Amino acid sequence: MSALRRFLYGAALAALPLLTLCVFAPLLIYSGNPSEFTASFTQIALAYLPYFALLIFVVGLVAALLNAGGYQRVQALIGAVACLLWLQANILVWDYGALDGRSIEWMAGAWRGVLDTVIWASVIIVSILAFKQTGPLFVRAAIVVCIIQLIAAAVGIAGDDTASLRHSDIEENQASREALLRFSTSKNVVHIIMDGLQTDLFEQLVDGPLNKGEDVRGQLQGFTVFRNNLGIFPYTQLTIPAMLSGNVYQNHMPVLDFVDESLSGNTILNSASAAGFEVDIAAQVALKNVYAKNRHVNALGISNSDHVSARDYIVNDSARLIDLSLFRALPHFAKALIHRDELWVFQGMVRSASYLHMQYFADLSFTRNLSQDMRADRNAPVYKIMHLMFAHRPTVGDENCQFDGVRPTGRENVLRQADCGLQAVLDVFSRMKELGIYDDSLIILMADHGAWVRLDGFDPRNESDSIDSMSAAMAVPLLAIKRSNDTGEYRVSNAPTSITDLPATVAAALGLEGQFPGIDAFTMPDSQPRERRHYKYFYGENRNAPGYLNKMHEVIVNGSVYDHEAWRNGRKYRSCPSK
Repeated sequence: MSALRRFLYGAALAALPLLTLCVFAPLLIYSGNPSEFTASFTQIALAYLPYFALLIFVVGLVAALLNAGGYQRVQALIGAVACLLWLQANILVWDYGALDGRSIEWMAGAWRGVLDTVIWASVIIVSILAFKQTGPLFVRAAIVVCIIQLIAAAVGIAGDDTASLRHSDIEENQASREALLRFSTSKNVVHIIMDGLQTDLFEQLVDGPLNKGEDVRGQLQGFTVFRNNLGIFPYTQLTIPAMLSGNVYQNHMPVLDFVDESLSGNTILNSASAAGFEVDIAAQVALKNVYAKNRHVNALGISNSDHVSARDYIVNDSARLIDLSLFRALPHFAKALIHRDELWVFQGMVRSASYLHMQYFADLSFTRNLSQDMRADRNAPVYKIMHLMFAHRPTVGDENCQFDGVRPTGRENVLRQADCGLQAVLDVFSRMKELGIYDDSLIILMADHGAWVRLDGFDPRNESDSIDSMSAAMAVPLLAIKRSNDTGEYRVSNAPTSITDLPATVAAALGLEGQFPGIDAFTMPDSQPRERRHYKYFYGENRNAPGYLNKMHEVIVNGSVYDHEAWRNGRKYRSCPSK
């Protein structure tokens, strides 16, 4: 075989595994999670196409320089790797939970690593040692799996996936970024969700040494903190519909259908929009697209990068998609080298060391820019809802708001990180006061769940108790509200509130039409007895009932959320409801 033919055959052969890594696996990931990305799949694929072509050229060049025996060995090896990548990406797909900043216990799933290693090592060794006999078989098998993936991709593209692949938020983001800086001259609602900020941590930030001696209470003039507030779920996923509509999911229908139905129906954002408010949304891309199911005027996906050009969005998404593709297609222990405790490989290459895929820093930058550049020049009333990852893990910020590596999610580490976020939010309030729009604004400062930091003094008697201190912490999110024209001192209420009371409270404060579940928090006395409910569940895929949650466990609280004696077990909701 001539060198030219070896070059052409080698390049064509190299395309087989690369198509899995750069086209088929990314397409599978993207089409199932379009809301996680800002750019369209076409924009992303075109960004790494030159590197794809370069790798094919290099492999073809190496093949051209090899002798006949060397070429056959490479041929067998590439065919074997192409088959292994397909097998791992489509058959040996292990469940590692949500890739949301949590570390993965790689040794806890060591059996997966053993199985993957045995399969990969056996196939590769056979391909090298018996290349003359197995080489043609591996190549034919690689071609077959490539055709299978091609057919599957074609079917997906021809079906419902077409719109999701064309989806791109880049142009909308650029317009929305400017709009988010503009407030109303008449009436504003500022609704800030500091993801993961527990009430007890907030109290430490207000009264503790981390506030650097500043009068945080004075900066929160007019606010009432509901310290006995109970969260509804330990995760953001289902807290958003409960927070905006008062609807509570109980495994009675597919999760996504419930979210869509709740957020397109009677919510405080939809009611505010009907009342003439222009609704602005700002959150990381995935959450922005959830909030955007409500009626809105502007929706900003806060990028992981400080830069906001279209090219930056595309490059960041390309790096992320290739990282996820490698994570899916490589064996168990190799995944750890890609994951790197949520620092990843290619995502780290396209960002500076201080902004390694940390949404925390992007949100911090967004909030600082908001306080510096905001202006009041809109005639219509404005409702701004902003979801910011200031207390959510991974814990990456130090006391100077700089990247500090990924630290354990402990109280002091979370406090240092959350303190920077709170100070940035307080700067927003200060700028509102300078513009003369603070006093007349309704401001909500809250969290959706806790920060994985145990509640001090919450001591279960035994492991079989209804809830442990970590689970309780996830059920104690911050809720602080300043009503319009409330200029009184910072106050603390022990009223037995729940996140599901927020829609009724906001509706009462704004005079919105429509009925919401729950009670106006400001009408509840501290001593009022009241049963409230929190729902625990395992965050992960339900293989037995796709679309539903795994088993949900209801916990009832009658009294203070900080008193273990006030908690008791309630119902259990099966993961697969009876038909």
